[in-house]
Amino acid sequence: MNSTMRIQTDIDRPILFRTVDKDVYQSTIKDGSIWLRSSHYYRKIEDQTRTDRSEGINGSKSSIPLHFKVREGNTIRIQGPGIIGCEIIPHYIMSLHGAAISDDCRHEFGGYTFGVKCIRRLSAEILYQASRQIDVHGYRYGQVAYQYTALSMSYDRRNVAIGLGGNPEVGVKSLDTDVLRKEPVEPFIFQDEWRIVIFPLKYLDNDSMKPLKINVSPEHFFEYISPKS
Repeated sequence: MNSTMRIQTDIDRPILFRTVDKDVYQSTIKDGSIWLRSSHYYRKIEDQTRTDRSEGINGSKSSIPLHFKVREGNTIRIQGPGIIGCEIIPHYIMSLHGAAISDDCRHEFGGYTFGVKCIRRLSAEILYQASRQIDVHGYRYGQVAYQYTALSMSYDRRNVAIGLGGNPEVGVKSLDTDVLRKEPVEPFIFQDEWRIVIFPLKYLDNDSMKPLKINVSPEHFFEYISPKS
């Protein structure tokens, strides 16, 4: 550890960090470089490493059997460990973490940790810089809650997880999908995760796997843990 380990966050703002590899650490601290990624990208990457297939999806398990009436008076029964849910509208993510992250997780992320002085100001500039490249209709920031969402029966056919038929047609879907909520699975529940989220009208070049590369003021960040290399 080096002499940069001093907290420099604004008063009454959460103490937050981002852990990356050495090259990303240096480019962010020096130039304010940030690559925003879609939930599709993270779902693919996490599938390869930690099998987090629910990234970008809000849903629930059916531990209690669910009985639904369908067409012609029949009933279907749903129960099991799988997830019933809906995909959240397109969004880009920047992930941060608090002080409670485990050292093992921090090293898995690259071991180089810098701090964020104020998530509110950083979020506002990320929104501005992103809007210079793509059409953006909103943004959010905050702590990720690891919990299931409730399910609902709805006549709204958008993002229906299970169709039950009928006229008008009824479907089962996630109630109140939220980009700051994730399925409560290990090791993610130990990460103390925070996020800045940008909602585009469409992904850059219509490619959900392509990063949205922006630069913000390096003044948003402070050096913290930079292991000797």
